[in-house]
Amino acid sequence: MEDLPELPPIGVGKDAKGTSMMAMEMDTKEEVEEEKKTMWSEIYLATFITFLCSVENNMISIGEWNYLQKMDPEVDNTFFALVTSITKGGHALFAMAFALWSHRFRVSRLPLLVGRLLALLGCILYLLIEFIPVNRRYAMLFCYCLFGISFGTSPILRAFIARMSSNKSRVTAYALFSTATMFSIVIGPMAQLAFSSIAYPGIEILPGIKFHIFSAPVWIALLTNIIAILVVFFRFRDPWEHEPRMIKKNASTTSFTLEDLKTKWEAIRSLPLPWMLVGVILFEKAIANVTLGSIFSVASPLMTDVFGFNAKETITIHAVAQLMVGLFALSISGAFMFCKLNKKISSRSLLLFSICVSVILYIVSYPWPIPHLSRPMLPRNDTDNTGCSPRHYPWCDYALSPNPWIWITGMIISMGFTFPTSSIGLDTLYSRVLGDIDQTLMQGAMVLVEDVVLFFGPFYASRMFKAFSISALWTVNVFIVFFGLVVFLATYKRFKRYC
Repeated sequence: MEDLPELPPIGVGKDAKGTSMMAMEMDTKEEVEEEKKTMWSEIYLATFITFLCSVENNMISIGEWNYLQKMDPEVDNTFFALVTSITKGGHALFAMAFALWSHRFRVSRLPLLVGRLLALLGCILYLLIEFIPVNRRYAMLFCYCLFGISFGTSPILRAFIARMSSNKSRVTAYALFSTATMFSIVIGPMAQLAFSSIAYPGIEILPGIKFHIFSAPVWIALLTNIIAILVVFFRFRDPWEHEPRMIKKNASTTSFTLEDLKTKWEAIRSLPLPWMLVGVILFEKAIANVTLGSIFSVASPLMTDVFGFNAKETITIHAVAQLMVGLFALSISGAFMFCKLNKKISSRSLLLFSICVSVILYIVSYPWPIPHLSRPMLPRNDTDNTGCSPRHYPWCDYALSPNPWIWITGMIISMGFTFPTSSIGLDTLYSRVLGDIDQTLMQGAMVLVEDVVLFFGPFYASRMFKAFSISALWTVNVFIVFFGLVVFLATYKRFKRYC
């Protein structure tokens, strides 16, 4: 027989009420103390720095394919994939280097400054590209490599967010951090569209230095880098500055050797972490970036060589699409910050939703042999550099092209939803699974996994696209993402305690 609920004693209503009030006051006090642990001013600062860093990447990427072709006609989609891979390779290598530097010597500001100075150098070289008489593609490759290296400081900011936020505020903190990237996705296309009427060669500011549709984003990136350098130099403070001087001294006097790194790695491995769940999160991060890497690698060649859009149309479509993705993503991130969606939707549910949307994306945007869903390839137009060239693609005579507007719409909706939900879900889950440790190295590991996939992904995607068309690439990718969905569903319940 079930026990009946216990009734309050008669005559002690005031005491019960007083006890209830005391409990409410204690809850409120605990909430205030919890919020005190979250240093929101520092999180806002890190978010602003992230925004300044991300603007550069999101603006330059819009017109890079067309500008590469303009500067060096020898560029094809394979070289474009090489550019993407080298950029991500530099990012991956230096993400771990910056993370080790920060973790080993207990510094954050100096690595951030070095990263921004490298980005500044990349912008200056990019603007001077027309002074190079031949093989400009290699000079531009070097610039993109500098951009990738400079953004390798992102693990430092990720770990900084985890260090400055309490466990209770972690979702909101990472939603704010994610919003910085989303906002840069919005600002980048707006800047590109604002200068789309200034066709190449544009306005000559100095002999050989021009302002036009392709260089305008780099001028803006130059400005944002200068602002970022000033903010980091004058305002940003290392999170370890409040520690006793002896602790910092002891942490930075040991030699920075291979043996020291092995010791650090063994110390991390010995931590009582749920390593299987850490592995699952890193695996899902890799799966998410298979889709991103494929889209980034083939979107521009698809626009010109398959859909038949010219350079100006391609840049405009890219800019508008990226703007809409940014607005979608920004509204979702904003909902988590201001509408407290984190109290209604768990981070594991967010990640599950993101993976499911990715599977649906491949199904919807596949060139099914159905009227209005696909069409034959367009013939080559060498005057405008548009259409399918049998010299580059052996499948021009028989493969089907997706309906361009269905494909573009599918990309906008899916990326608008998956980008913020995957980012917030993965970052929050990962941070909570790691717990109360210095997360710099482990955040570096996450960025390393991401960049390794984005290093090899463009080679895989571009070669699949070049040899077998978009149909084959999409078929392989949907099975990869579906496998990621199965793995996450198998471990879904184990993440409950971290949500």
